[in-house]
Amino acid sequence: MNLSMLGKLLTDCFSGIIILDEEEKVIWSNDLIEKICNDKSPINKKFSELFSIKLYEIIKALKIIKTLPGNIYNLKARHIKEEKIYIVYIQEITDIYNKDIKLYCLEKIIESINDGIIISNHEGRVVLYNKAQENLEELLAEEVVGKHLWEVYQYNPEHNPEMAEHRMVYKTREPIIEKYRAHAYKNGIPKYVSYSTYPIIKDDEVIGVYSISKNETSLQSLLSETIELKRKLFSKGEAKEQKYKNNGTTYTFSGIVGDSDVTKNIIKEAQTVSLLSNTVLIVGETGTGKEVFAQSIHNFGKNKDEPFVAINCAAIPENLLESTLFGTIKGAYTGAITQSGLFEEARNGTIFLDELNSMPMSMQSKLLRVLQERVVRRVGGAAVTPIQCRVITAINEEPSKLIEEGRLRQDLFYRISGFCLYIPPLRERKEDVICIGEFFIKKYNKLLNRNIETFSTKLRDIMLSYRWSGNIRELEHFVENMMIKATENQRELNYEDIPRYIKSEMLNEVAVNIIEDNEKTLPEFLRFEEKKIIINSLNKNLWNLTRTAKDLGIIRQSLEYRMKKLDIKRDIK
Repeated sequence: MNLSMLGKLLTDCFSGIIILDEEEKVIWSNDLIEKICNDKSPINKKFSELFSIKLYEIIKALKIIKTLPGNIYNLKARHIKEEKIYIVYIQEITDIYNKDIKLYCLEKIIESINDGIIISNHEGRVVLYNKAQENLEELLAEEVVGKHLWEVYQYNPEHNPEMAEHRMVYKTREPIIEKYRAHAYKNGIPKYVSYSTYPIIKDDEVIGVYSISKNETSLQSLLSETIELKRKLFSKGEAKEQKYKNNGTTYTFSGIVGDSDVTKNIIKEAQTVSLLSNTVLIVGETGTGKEVFAQSIHNFGKNKDEPFVAINCAAIPENLLESTLFGTIKGAYTGAITQSGLFEEARNGTIFLDELNSMPMSMQSKLLRVLQERVVRRVGGAAVTPIQCRVITAINEEPSKLIEEGRLRQDLFYRISGFCLYIPPLRERKEDVICIGEFFIKKYNKLLNRNIETFSTKLRDIMLSYRWSGNIRELEHFVENMMIKATENQRELNYEDIPRYIKSEMLNEVAVNIIEDNEKTLPEFLRFEEKKIIINSLNKNLWNLTRTAKDLGIIRQSLEYRMKKLDIKRDIK
């Protein structure tokens, strides 16, 4: 047997090789033995002279030795009876450059890091699934490793097993960067993770695919707590709202004012959907702050540096809406020039379509096609352009009502409502009325050079009893008008400061005892009560005097007399 050739072949697999004869003398070795034993002439020396262990010990079991420089080796021996030789295999544990040791270290690192890692091979089988990935998706490695991806994540193999993103990356060689979605479900609940997926390419061949998933649970929790703290400070006037001037927005979650549990829960829902790529439908009455939430969702997401493009569908004439959204080609119509539409301008950012229920049905069908195919075709053009932007829409009426009345396509509703965010009117979250009102006091103190601190007790009661049909926008207008009337030395806003345009309507909706009931004489009380009843009936009958008189059970002339006596006049708003 050519011992030299045998030794060199084995050296490719082990750091050190020693070949001994039947008398346990060295008859061949590679250079590693010189380094371990500090002996440049080991040939013909007995194994026991070179090492502090007996040969029979390492035949029975693996042994570890240490040298003074700190190197650690494991030794194992095998007796080849037919050739009457012993082969000693030596592996340096501390040789970090050795591929086996390096692989061992990398496996330990992968198992201990906080980011989830999953690797699949060329067949789409999972070959590695670390502890962090187990925690993120609440699956067990022992139930995952060895299975096909579509078995683990319940893709239907009969339809298309290649739905697995790993298979897409394997075929295209294109990585998927910074996605946020759920692949695994626990008791029907999706487990969302932020991840990137890359191909493993060796010798220009794809041999596998891996994903790195970020554990953002604690980070998002901390971020939400920070935003909630900033909101409280901001509502007290102690923090400044951040301006995202470069992306076309103004508002963030930290600038939303409101102390009610309803508002806090809406913000948490909106923060959750911010991290997804779903379309979002915001439902809320006029003045509830739908665009504030749309901008906040954009600025909380991963593409916050991209543009936020907003359009009010009710403000654009029907004949211009299509070209505004999708762009035009020169010559498409008289005066048309080649320009991109808002969908293209949004790039990888967000397009916000406000008052979508005002969009004509013909445009709704075109919008549906764009959202389905994710491409736009400019007016007058033949080429299509892919769109990457996220779509957020808003309506100011209940979707079911709009669909029933034929003002919103049902198929479009299903397309835009990947997630529905309902913003309740101000009258359903009365805890926010005073908080928001005081925020506006601070705002207009600076603008109008006033020193108002709060609302009087009676004015608070009136505000809490009012319905606020215009919601936050109406409340701001209400406070602004009172602040203009207030004097420089005034510290409280009183019910006498209520603007005339809203005073009758507002006072008729509150209990009589709110307005200085202890200070009224009986005639004054009866006069106030009579005036309130007449105004309520007039409003009910749209100020038609004949119907109002009949409703009150009096003749028209008597009604006219009482209106003149009580100074009841119709305010023109």
